[in-house]
Amino acid sequence: MCGLFGEFGPEALRDPADIEAISRTIHHRGPDDGGSKTGPGWMLGFRRLAILDLSAAGHQPLHSEDGRYVIAFNGEVYNYLELREELLAQGERFRSGTDTEVVLRLLMREGAAALGRLNGMFAFVFIDKLARRFLIVRDRLGVKPLYLCRQGGGLRFASELKALLAWQGAGRSLNRPALLDFLSLGYLPNATCIFQGYAKLPAGHCLEGDLDNAGRAEPRCYWSVTVAPDDRPPQTDAATREELQALLADAVRLRMRSDVPVAILMSGGVDSTLVAALAQASGATPVALTAGFAGADEDETALARTVARHLGLTLRELPIHAASLADVDELARIHDEPFADPSAIPMFRICEAARREATVLLSGDGGDEAFGGYRRYVEMQRHQSLLMLPNWLRRAAWTGLRGRLGPSRQYRLAKATLPDGLIGAVFDGLGLLRESGVRALLPSDLAGTAGDVPAEVARLWSASRGRDILSRQRQFDYGLYLPDDVLVKSDRASMAHSTELRSPFLDYRVVEFAARLPNRLLVSDRQGKLILRDLARERLPRDVWAGRKKGFGVPLKEWLRAPGGLAFARERLLERNALTAGLWSRPGAERLLQDAGAMGTHAAQLIWRLLVLDAWARTWLPTEGTS
Repeated sequence: MCGLFGEFGPEALRDPADIEAISRTIHHRGPDDGGSKTGPGWMLGFRRLAILDLSAAGHQPLHSEDGRYVIAFNGEVYNYLELREELLAQGERFRSGTDTEVVLRLLMREGAAALGRLNGMFAFVFIDKLARRFLIVRDRLGVKPLYLCRQGGGLRFASELKALLAWQGAGRSLNRPALLDFLSLGYLPNATCIFQGYAKLPAGHCLEGDLDNAGRAEPRCYWSVTVAPDDRPPQTDAATREELQALLADAVRLRMRSDVPVAILMSGGVDSTLVAALAQASGATPVALTAGFAGADEDETALARTVARHLGLTLRELPIHAASLADVDELARIHDEPFADPSAIPMFRICEAARREATVLLSGDGGDEAFGGYRRYVEMQRHQSLLMLPNWLRRAAWTGLRGRLGPSRQYRLAKATLPDGLIGAVFDGLGLLRESGVRALLPSDLAGTAGDVPAEVARLWSASRGRDILSRQRQFDYGLYLPDDVLVKSDRASMAHSTELRSPFLDYRVVEFAARLPNRLLVSDRQGKLILRDLARERLPRDVWAGRKKGFGVPLKEWLRAPGGLAFARERLLERNALTAGLWSRPGAERLLQDAGAMGTHAAQLIWRLLVLDAWARTWLPTEGTS
């Protein structure tokens, strides 16, 4: 797990001091070692977090023995030992015990055709210096980030946006339409970037091209998941559970491979506790780590203790620094782009504390998307009848009632009027530009261009037209919420503290298997993850497999209702600040902050988004203003 950066083109950076300055911006991603290599029309830089083969043999960028090929590899290929054995049988000889060298030699033999054989999370750059060709790749699900910037005929790339911004003369011109996405969703879709001229390589995509014409290379998809509609005949339920158990067990086994300590981030939920149970069943005895939120509904410390005793695992309770609204500045520093998922705060603090125990952490990320764990999946099962009503009738109800309803109910009614079942795309968050609270915050130059939902939400949702609502929701979350919210949060929080986060539920084999499951094995009108609960029933206490999903949040309402919280928000959002002028509507923010005592979850989310946007502007916008 590391960080990389580089440039292709006739003006590719060569000055060691400039390269080192860029490297320092992502030192946190790889504090153990750093390196760079340059050649005619190319430069590669790297920061290393040593996980496999801790010796100097793991130094990157890594060259082939004849010097023709070079690679900078960020991430892990979990099945590298199996691939290594194949290559040894074919006559290859290795100089290190790293997965990076396995990937290098596989690419030397097979080129881009090798991508389908890699089981892991990664972003890497591979160069054939003789043929003057390159290959840039991001993993299937987008666990590892990769930013791009085209400069004339050249191309720059980096693991984090801050590294690209460190180039001399790098632009910071605000992409104003991106504000619509952020104020609506609380994060930015992969299809956009907060600054003009920058982009992200999509999950499951690669770039191939000529070193001498790199700026013209276009991404192509090498893998995608398709959630099958709920009309396929399954095998027997028992056989399905048995196959899933074998897949998950193997995914856990592969992710236990490490030359540094491995621990499990364990709450009291089904996903992380099932990972712990499968790790223990494989003969491993990793330490389980849990974080408590004393007095909060989200606290699951007691349940984690019960699970640890049941499995015979050592449990360490992490001392978490008290979180507060002031943490917004730290989040702005590590995220580079506005990111307002409130659970980023506890995630950041947990990784900070966990780093004292282990370098590799196993998590339950991806379990909700694969197996229908989010509340919105269950809610849509309950409210299917809403979609049967004519849209004109739903719109008439919204028009007649919205003035007499509170913000939360008004928002739900507004969602119910969306065409084509779009309610499924925004059911568990704001995500609705038409909603009055969001609309009131939009800058005047953008309010007139805003539709019902952000353009990327509409595009991704329409791509699954014709399927049942649950299949559409799961497909949508794989395209947007998982890569652009969940995995961004996990990557930035873990790498900020030089830790590697691995999730067995993000094994592509598990994802592909779950995508073929019928809905009846996933969600009822009471709870989700039915098939996972069945697996957990055999291994874990009843309170786990029968319990409700608690989530991973923070008490935003309570913070903002408190006198200190309200004062903090007013000072940040209503003061005259040239940097933030025009990022949101000041009158809309004033109305939002008027009645803190009656503040609900809906308003608290919107205020938090404004605080995040303010902190981001103070951190990343040039002091002379934006262009």
